[in-house]
Amino acid sequence: MITRALSVTEVNHFIKTMLDGNSVLKNLMVEGEISNLKFHSSGHVYFSLKDSQSRIACVMFRNHVQNLKFRPEEGMKITIKGGISVFERNGQYQIYVRSMEPQGVGALYKAFEQLKEKYQALGWLDTEQKKPLPEYIRRVGIVTSPTGAAIRDMISVIRRRNPQIHIVIYGALVQGDGAAEEIARGIETFNRLGNADVIIIGRGGGSMEDLWAFNEEIVGEAIHASQLPVISAVGHETDFTIADFVADMRAPTPSVAGELVAENLLEWAGTLTQLKSRLLKAMNRHIEKNRMALTQAAARLLRSGPENQVADMRLYLDALQDRMLRGMRFEIERQRSRVESVSRRLDALNPLGVLKRGYVLAEDKSGGLVRSAAEAEAAGTMKLKFHDGEVIVSVIKEGAEWQPKN
Repeated sequence: MITRALSVTEVNHFIKTMLDGNSVLKNLMVEGEISNLKFHSSGHVYFSLKDSQSRIACVMFRNHVQNLKFRPEEGMKITIKGGISVFERNGQYQIYVRSMEPQGVGALYKAFEQLKEKYQALGWLDTEQKKPLPEYIRRVGIVTSPTGAAIRDMISVIRRRNPQIHIVIYGALVQGDGAAEEIARGIETFNRLGNADVIIIGRGGGSMEDLWAFNEEIVGEAIHASQLPVISAVGHETDFTIADFVADMRAPTPSVAGELVAENLLEWAGTLTQLKSRLLKAMNRHIEKNRMALTQAAARLLRSGPENQVADMRLYLDALQDRMLRGMRFEIERQRSRVESVSRRLDALNPLGVLKRGYVLAEDKSGGLVRSAAEAEAAGTMKLKFHDGEVIVSVIKEGAEWQPKN
């Protein structure tokens, strides 16, 4: 029995000593849900572990945090191992966590490793088994959730880099019951319809349970059986699934998958320009080479003095000359006939041609045409144009007597 008053420090120290000396409390295994999770700059992790009725403070020091194979998340259900003690400065008791494991992940991880080893033994993971991506991709089939961020990222990247690519989406669950079956069905559908050059399967990040559909054997078998190349784009860069290992190519993220299938059009334009330049240079070299060969052959032919060939060539040239002259004469005659025909038509339309038939053209002093007797009387004096010349006449007023010459 203590007969004197104890200080707060003494009380906290006493409680700490009692707890530290309890073998049961030093080696506890506790399960619950993470709450109030904080990652301190020191590397320590602070959180509360709770159930439906209670909660207890927990701390995991940096040296233990470094051994974790996953990143704790708010709301995650875990099982921890550690011991209870008191932080003497504030009298708070808490669990000092030495290790933690997400509930159920241990069994999942074991199943993951077993399936991976099976496929490794079958040779499904060998590089030689991987199908190359087509050199020119025009159609991309995507198996994913039609409403997730992953599909938006992929479409955005593909449209930006190469808007000519046709995107076909097979909407599928990517998490939960039935997700693996839908993913496998999507791969099989693209192969059956043949409406894609390459297939992307993927989703955004998540816990191992969230990504588990891509670890199912049915998905691995569908990828291996695919005649079309399959790109796996599941989660983040640090996430790995069975689909990643079996697929022909792994993309760290869905966005990277979009880059892999969509060649940049600007890069292609530069490549085509280079190829065009190289082709022109090659053609010019080929033409120059043949020209030189032809020149040399002609020189050799001249030096060899082939009289028969020269005579034949002369006859051939004479025949060509005759054909050319006949053709020229024919063309000249044809053009002459055409000119004469046009000339006759022009003469028929020429007003002066009418004068040759006995008609005259009357003009007043201003050069205007006189078309009637009234206009002639008004003009007084007129110029009459005949086909062979002109005369000036005065108009006899109306009522004057015409005296024809006998």
